Amino acid sequence: MGFLDQLKSMFGGHGSTNAVAIGGPLTVADAKKALARVIVQQPLLSMRPVAEVVRDLQSQTPAFVTYGMDHYFNSPKLVRFQNSGGRQLDVDAIGSLHAQPGPLADEVTIQHLLDDIEDRRGHASADAEIGHIDVKPVAAKTTEVLGQAGSADSPAARDWMFALLDQIAVIDEVTGGDLKPLADALAGAGFLGSVEASATGIRKALVDALGIGSGSGASGLREALLDPSATTDAYMEAVAILGKHGIEVPKSVELA
Repeated sequence: MGFLDQLKSMFGGHGSTNAVAIGGPLTVADAKKALARVIVQQPLLSMRPVAEVVRDLQSQTPAFVTYGMDHYFNSPKLVRFQNSGGRQLDVDAIGSLHAQPGPLADEVTIQHLLDDIEDRRGHASADAEIGHIDVKPVAAKTTEVLGQAGSADSPAARDWMFALLDQIAVIDEVTGGDLKPLADALAGAGFLGSVEASATGIRKALVDALGIGSGSGASGLREALLDPSATTDAYMEAVAILGKHGIEVPKSVELA
């Protein structure tokens, strides 16, 4: 039995109707929610290993990084550390991670370009604005980043494309499906080919450009990234990263 198979066996379980079983196939969205949920529930004194985990997730399993993880390392958490007398070492660890380039930093940039839509959710004034956010700032930043990168193999380009892939559902929602400027920006980079101006078309272009293949070796990751309802067990590689840093992942995780 291989290491990932052992993990699947170890974490296979059944939870409530609001929980997902770790070890079995999950949609990418549910896998991201579960991983983020585990990370944000870690005690404050465990922030250094958590910071190391998120660093490794970004570099080794970028498809399973989510904006919710980075949000945990934002200013409110730093203030909480300082106000509660947390160790300066831990504060430095989080601050250093937050400043590092990578998909999470790019996802924060995308959220800011969308007028911080996630921060405004739940406010009375935000409801009327959903569906009317202009995608052009995200498109302009895409042109800038991919233009400077020059190729799909550039770390900067890959980070930005993984961030877009993670956020495309949100972008589609808050812009009311007005994705043509973003599709044009991606196509204009020269290494994605033609890009259909839809969430589905942009997903495919990004997955293709990132070289995420199909077949048993990919554990269904390509299919799950292309189809939000499809499932994959590829996220167990991310679970393994948490385990290597001493962060326990329960058999089932309640989704927020």
